[in-house]
Amino acid sequence: MDPHLSLRLQQLQENLAISAKAIAETTEHLALLVPIPDQSISETSSTGAQSPKSTVTHGFSTSGELEKEKFELQQNGVPYLRTTAPKRHSLFSARSSISTLTADENPGARLLDDWSENFVLCEQEAIEAYTYLYRMRDVNPSPQRRRPSALGLQMSCSDMLPVPENLQDSLKLWRPVWDFLTIVLVVVDALVLPLLLAWPELSYSGSFWSGYYEVTPVFWMVDIVLNFSRAILSENRKAALLGYLCTWFLFDGFLVTLDLVLLLQLVPESVKALTMARLLRTAKFRHAITAVESRLAANGYIKVVNFSTILQCVTFIFGVNHTLACVTFYVGRTRQQQQDSNWLDAYNIMDRPMSFQYMISFNWVIAEYTPAPYPFTAQNELEQALMLAIILTCLPMLGAQIGIISGTLNLMNEKAKERDHVKRDLQRWLRKTRVRKSLHQRVVAALDDVLGSQESPLDVKDPLALNFLPSSLIEELQVVSTGEKLSIHPFFSMLMDERLDFRGRLASAFVMQVAVQGELIFTADRKAEGIFIAIHGGFQFIPSKNESMSLKATSRRKSTYWNNECWFAELALYTTRTHSSTLSSATYAKALTLTAQGFLQAVKEHPAIVVAAHEYASCLLRLHQKRAHFVENTWELPPLSWSLESVAGTQLAELLDPGTSHLHAFKLEEIPSHRVNLQKLMKEDLTHEEQVDEIKEHIHELREEDGVYYELNCQEDAKHATLSMLCLTWLVRGQHSSMVACQDSGRLTSASWQAIQELTQVGEMTFEELNGLMVLLGIRGICKSVDFAKLCPPSERKKPEQSYLHLTAVVRMLAEFNFAQFLQGENNPHAIWLLACSLEREGERVLKMCLLAQVCILCGVTGSSTLTGSLFLNELNGRCLVKALSCLKQVQDLEPHVVYWRYITSRAEALNLFVHTASHLVLARLACLTRCVEPQGIVELQKAWLDLTGREREVLMDVFLLDGHAHKALMFAYLPLFLTNARANHDVGLLAGLKFLVEIYEKLLRHKCLMLSGPTVRVDMSSLAMVMKDVEDVPTLRKCFDFAKIVRHENGVTVLLTSASYQVLTGQLVQHTRSTDMLEQLAQQQTRLESAILAKVPRARTSVFVSECQSDMFESIHV
Repeated sequence: MDPHLSLRLQQLQENLAISAKAIAETTEHLALLVPIPDQSISETSSTGAQSPKSTVTHGFSTSGELEKEKFELQQNGVPYLRTTAPKRHSLFSARSSISTLTADENPGARLLDDWSENFVLCEQEAIEAYTYLYRMRDVNPSPQRRRPSALGLQMSCSDMLPVPENLQDSLKLWRPVWDFLTIVLVVVDALVLPLLLAWPELSYSGSFWSGYYEVTPVFWMVDIVLNFSRAILSENRKAALLGYLCTWFLFDGFLVTLDLVLLLQLVPESVKALTMARLLRTAKFRHAITAVESRLAANGYIKVVNFSTILQCVTFIFGVNHTLACVTFYVGRTRQQQQDSNWLDAYNIMDRPMSFQYMISFNWVIAEYTPAPYPFTAQNELEQALMLAIILTCLPMLGAQIGIISGTLNLMNEKAKERDHVKRDLQRWLRKTRVRKSLHQRVVAALDDVLGSQESPLDVKDPLALNFLPSSLIEELQVVSTGEKLSIHPFFSMLMDERLDFRGRLASAFVMQVAVQGELIFTADRKAEGIFIAIHGGFQFIPSKNESMSLKATSRRKSTYWNNECWFAELALYTTRTHSSTLSSATYAKALTLTAQGFLQAVKEHPAIVVAAHEYASCLLRLHQKRAHFVENTWELPPLSWSLESVAGTQLAELLDPGTSHLHAFKLEEIPSHRVNLQKLMKEDLTHEEQVDEIKEHIHELREEDGVYYELNCQEDAKHATLSMLCLTWLVRGQHSSMVACQDSGRLTSASWQAIQELTQVGEMTFEELNGLMVLLGIRGICKSVDFAKLCPPSERKKPEQSYLHLTAVVRMLAEFNFAQFLQGENNPHAIWLLACSLEREGERVLKMCLLAQVCILCGVTGSSTLTGSLFLNELNGRCLVKALSCLKQVQDLEPHVVYWRYITSRAEALNLFVHTASHLVLARLACLTRCVEPQGIVELQKAWLDLTGREREVLMDVFLLDGHAHKALMFAYLPLFLTNARANHDVGLLAGLKFLVEIYEKLLRHKCLMLSGPTVRVDMSSLAMVMKDVEDVPTLRKCFDFAKIVRHENGVTVLLTSASYQVLTGQLVQHTRSTDMLEQLAQQQTRLESAILAKVPRARTSVFVSECQSDMFESIHV
């Protein structure tokens, strides 16, 4: 232990002993002056004996006691702050926006760590950027259109058609197969057509070749159809169709027409040479063989491409000579049929076999452009003209092809010599440096792998012209090159959009990693650093051996992946993970790598990208969590569909390429003419099933077949909306039995039911108002969907109610005032002031409709469990509703803070707790926050309050009694969930939860969170509330909170638990220090000392000494 800390602890112990001795001496003198009763001080009261109902108030100082609390209760029940108030904020800025981040338990979001902090900080700026893109997407369409397969998104423009994923896979599969069939058919035509011209007896009726040429026209017609399909499904449909119609379609159409004319024998035998026009299809041979060579080159088969070039030259020479030999024989045969002199009769060729005739013709053609003499000569003018044409055309052709062959061979030889020279230099250097043999062999093998690859440094060299170009153009070339390589990844491809002005930063964040054959990229059980995108070469992916993995699943997974085919370990960008598999290079390979810190550094100045990355990562982690049991051992290689779905879940994707969300598939293009009229539902006697059917018949969004709720996968919200509408129907018709049909115990009584009806004034509303509320309740849940929110401007997406602010004034009031928070004491009097302002603006009629809608919404929260009644509206909750509605009815006549505290007081009196002091008022609000509805719960609250120290009580008074309007305060969102979970956790308890709340409050003050704008600063503590239920003990919770981050932003404060916090909770990160335990023990000793003093001395006489000792000890212990 640190010697300074040891000395400090020793001093604290000495001070504690001295203070205890002084207090003991003082208590002895006080005992002589004041008689101490035998009972505990908690059993006396200044007001005398109380009835059994009020026993829960014992132990709290009343107005008659000598000790004065920090707050004084006025006659109207409002607490008044005796001491100096916190800094008051101007009421003109009191209407500051408040974030409504949901507390959905997302396992993946826990791991985002730094991304969550950046998301909270950048959210407001991102909304402004998204709003600009939303406004400009129709005014100025994107100048750059990317192919749908690159983004994995469906385009919505008029010239784009959605390409299903299975169709994309089919296109990738049939294209190389079709190219291969094209090459085969063209080669067959080049060989057979000249033979059939010279020897027509080969194609007699019923022969193989006769049937062959009756079938092949079908293939070429299908080829035209497929080319049209490719043009239609391409990125720019109009340009592709126009280009094909003006070029290849004319060529293909002419040849197919010729095939049909010859098939139908519409031309005489005299012009049979027209069949040779089919040889024009050899032009397709070059096009198809180029596509095949491109695929070979992309996979690194450069030598195969070189040999293919030589083979093409040889094949071309042979094909030309083959065709000329057959034409020569055909010319001689036609002259023979015309009884003219010809070379066939002159040299008695027709008496020889057909194979000998062909070889004689082939030899004569070759001899014409070679120096070797040949005994045959032309016998007529046509034959002589043919010989001259052969000499004039074949000599240049032969020279050109021989030149190509020589050039290819020379290039191969030069590269081989250069590689040998580089290799010899390396070997010479290795010998001189006396490298050991094993390392020598590995280095030489690695060099062979590098030099033999497609992107060998000897083959891919920067041109000299780059030295003369400006740096801006060079940077743009690098960005374009990197963008092409990143196009396989849907998310990074989206971020490369030029409208985001992020391409350069993203491209520079990636680093090129080069690996030779067999080199390990990452190994199992090592920390994952970031993503790896394969851009060249092959990679060997070896999943870890695990018995839980099925053999069938393992056999389906490939082991080798080539360039531009996949990426690895993407989850490491957003969360801390350990590799469970091994990746190595199967060949000389290159990959683009990006670390998590590098990505964060790149996006920190781009709020729109930060929010998009957070949304993408949250969706990706959520998908991984759903399948974690099956894919955990191969998490480095997620399915492509996960990335596509995650991209579609971002707001940015919909703004850049409208139509990517699920809602776009069924978005209406015109306003429906259907009018909602629920008069039958509210005025006729219907069974429960008939009521549900009537609702779905008029509110089409609730239908199970084609409703918007089910299209958006919001089935639970649809049930909540249905039950809310049923509850409104039951309130209108007074069907108390229907409301309580599903309640087994604690049913809502008729008295409470009538009180709710009277307070909501449902009987005084017109049918138009009730019908409008029905529609509002039916469609409200849709706005919780993220996909539906994308149809609204980004600035209006933060609250569900804001998605339909244009509907009615009732909705505006719903957005201003959260009735559920008021019901459980989560908000403060400032919320009532906002409601009063809204009432003054909208009118009393709107308030009545708003309260009725809020009641129906609360009654419908159990719709996912049952639709036969409301489980929420039982007798206990019904009484709370009656009290809340009664108080809110007076908002127009009383001050907002009076309304608020009158409701809190009424809730306490219902639990037999009569409010006389500020401490009683704190206890009353705690009863609301902990959802206490029975008097027995007050005993637990009283005990926890008495066990707190005086200083902790003062802090909690600030937390619960400052109104957040005249006195600036913090409003803790999800505080009811926090306290309820603490109370339900036997390892924590309510007392520890309150003490921990004090620590949170003090830490927020140290971070100067009260300096934020607005009279009420909203604190989002949802992450803490979630973990409170399962945390093992308070020290663990405190250590977890030590690693948390307090993020201040425009909408308030967010308490974010980091990955280290969750590691503490799971036991992966253990930090135990003896000094911390000793300080906690000293604090406990001080608490026990104070309790002992209070048990012996009257509280009024010893409060001064206790306060002084407590202050000194608390300051020394918390140094």
